[in-house]
Amino acid sequence: MSQSLDRYLYTIRTLHDRYMCVRSVDVAHYLGISKASVSTAVRLLRERGLIVVEEDGNLVLTDLSKARAERLNKRVMFFQQWLTSAGVESSQALRDAISFSWEMSETSYEAFKAMKADLTGTEP
Repeated sequence: MSQSLDRYLYTIRTLHDRYMCVRSVDVAHYLGISKASVSTAVRLLRERGLIVVEEDGNLVLTDLSKARAERLNKRVMFFQQWLTSAGVESSQALRDAISFSWEMSETSYEAFKAMKADLTGTEP
C-alpha cells in the first residue's frame, strides 16, 4: 500500500477515536489538503476494501484496514514519545513522528525500537 493511503488510514483512525464520526471534509481539514484529494483517496480505499462509506458519509475502517491503522498508530506513538522524552514539544513531536513514520522501512523502525530498548533496558 502506498504511504499516501497509509496516512489516510491513520487519519481516519485518529479522527474516529476522537469524534466517532469521520467524513471526508474532516480528513481534508486534519491533513490540510483539498477535499478533491481526499475524495480520490476515499475512492481508492473503498475499491481496495479498506474503508466503507456509510450513507451519511461516515468513513469506517474495515477489518482488513483496522490492523494496519493500529500498526501505523503504534509507530507514530513510539516516535512521538521518544521525541517528547528528548525534549521536543509534544505537537512538534507528533508532526515529526507522522512525517517520518511513513518514510521509514519496517527494518529501520525495528532497529530504532531495538536501540531504544537497549538504551532504556526494556523490551522492544
